[in-house]
Amino acid sequence: MAFADGAVSYLEWDGAADVPLLVFSHANGFNAFTYRSLLGPLSERFRIVAPDMRGHGLTTLATDPALIRGWKVYRDDLLRFVERLGGGPKILAGHSLGATTSLMAAAAQPDAARALVLVEPVLPSDRIAAVAAFARLFGLEDRLIPRVAPAKRRRAQFVSREAALASFRGRGAFRSWPEAFVADYVAGGLVEDGAGAFRLACAPRWEAANFSVFPFRVAALGRTVRAPMTILYGTEHSSAPEPILQRLVAGHADARLVRVPGASHFLPMERLELVRDEILAAAARAGI
Repeated sequence: MAFADGAVSYLEWDGAADVPLLVFSHANGFNAFTYRSLLGPLSERFRIVAPDMRGHGLTTLATDPALIRGWKVYRDDLLRFVERLGGGPKILAGHSLGATTSLMAAAAQPDAARALVLVEPVLPSDRIAAVAAFARLFGLEDRLIPRVAPAKRRRAQFVSREAALASFRGRGAFRSWPEAFVADYVAGGLVEDGAGAFRLACAPRWEAANFSVFPFRVAALGRTVRAPMTILYGTEHSSAPEPILQRLVAGHADARLVRVPGASHFLPMERLELVRDEILAAAARAGI
């Protein structure tokens, strides 16, 4: 999908003309194709569109780190993408950064979504957002923000897709992922480097830049979201702390919290059937 400042690539499953539209946004460092195993079985019920966010996959929008303060550029990218899609009732869903982006979009433009499904949204406290702003101002991100330095050190070059798959399978963040998810992450997240090899489509420094900034007052967004909201979160290293979750839903008229014991931040890969069921339930709650 072309815009004046670049193009947004996306994965799409066509549904019937009268079915709801499900727009799914991915996590930082990932890509739309990563979630193919999760989303594909839902295509009988929805028309599904999953964009590659700015700096990820094959999307060509600018990646100047100055643009991502507060993640509002992702919110605005999603809103213009959804507007261009047109069509009928929409469900905004996402994982991690994509979930928070969907929340921010629905808060900024309440008629953009008829339902929200947020899987392990990143919900920083204002204190964490302030520390990140301080660290960025003084060039201390590597020291003060835990995920920045590891992201910058991430291996970005591979001789082949097979070599990349072998390096990820069963290791680090991918330890709890089914192999199909890892293979799809590689399929959607590597691009040819022009010299016969491959590189990560999401450059490590871009991934790190997203980890170095956070939006303020996330918990207050519940007061302006009108759509029914479902939030799924794990109990192991979750990015959605209970106190902020409670403040978020306290200001919302129709919120459902789904706590998933034993699940981690990678809940969509670990409990994909549960996530699918909650998306279907969210559509039913919204009457679409």
